[in-house]
Amino acid sequence: MRVWSKEEGRDPRDLQKEEKQLFVDKANNPTFLDVVAGWLARVVLAPSTKRDYENKLFNQVIPALGGNTPIAKFSWNKGGRDRVLKLKDAIEERGAGNQADKVLMVMRQVFEYAIDRSWLEGPNPAMSSRLTKSKHIPKNNPCLKWDELPQLLDDLNNNIGNGSPVVTSAIKFDILTFVRVGCFVPMRWDELDYNNDLWTIPAERMKSRKEHLVPLTEPIRRLLDYIRQFNGEEDYVFWSPRGRTKPHIDESALNQHLKERLGYRGRQTAQGLRQLVLTAGQDVLDFPADIIQRQMAHAVGDKVRQAYDKSQALKERRAFMDAWSDALLSQGLKV
Repeated sequence: MRVWSKEEGRDPRDLQKEEKQLFVDKANNPTFLDVVAGWLARVVLAPSTKRDYENKLFNQVIPALGGNTPIAKFSWNKGGRDRVLKLKDAIEERGAGNQADKVLMVMRQVFEYAIDRSWLEGPNPAMSSRLTKSKHIPKNNPCLKWDELPQLLDDLNNNIGNGSPVVTSAIKFDILTFVRVGCFVPMRWDELDYNNDLWTIPAERMKSRKEHLVPLTEPIRRLLDYIRQFNGEEDYVFWSPRGRTKPHIDESALNQHLKERLGYRGRQTAQGLRQLVLTAGQDVLDFPADIIQRQMAHAVGDKVRQAYDKSQALKERRAFMDAWSDALLSQGLKV
């Protein structure tokens, strides 16, 4: 057996042992950043939600709590609860109560991941209680009434905000399909099935993590044909040459156009259009909420029904989509 001398440097076998021990220590005593990375790698979220959580963690939580802090130091009896609440209070003091509640929720999930792997002693330092709830009163997205819709449609038809064709078309597409903005702006041409008049949204873009079918009505097809004139050679339906980080328009483009260019700040948002369809779909078109909610990709019924009822009700949903498109045309929509 060879013996290494001091002149030759350290024994490589000792270095291997140290590297192995460092690996073991990292696995058994991870830092907060290690836990965040592990949680993000395992959690199943819609892409837009995951980006939101990443922004909260890397822009607010990690700078405040310290990414290199051993996760074990966040246990309740080591002051972890106090550090977590101080961060939440600081965010709330900026007037961002809703943001503070969401940051606490994300931290709770990260710490739960650490507790589940025995890296952190419970209870969860970010657990919620009646006293941790912020004073913020959530507001629904503003939404026009049905009889106010013709003015918005007229503004879009005449492009009074001087918007790009892709953005104005995206807003019209949103009104026609009422799909969540983050789900439809990355839409690709190959998701369309013209033979069966269906658009299939991949599961990874859906909040429910399930594929969603959108029947293509005649007005929707005409709008897509119009968009194809300038984006037909691209992979993405809502491709934009202005995109910097994405090959399609940004999710914020619709709200920016509605608020800043068309003057609907405080009156209408892209997300608020979903409120309009659920309300007018019942009050004006006399369709049952169940059918409308299915087309909105909402969970319908209790957990038992959700587990056992796998029906699509596609025929009824297609009838509603046709009626909704016709109603929008009668209100002045031009495609």
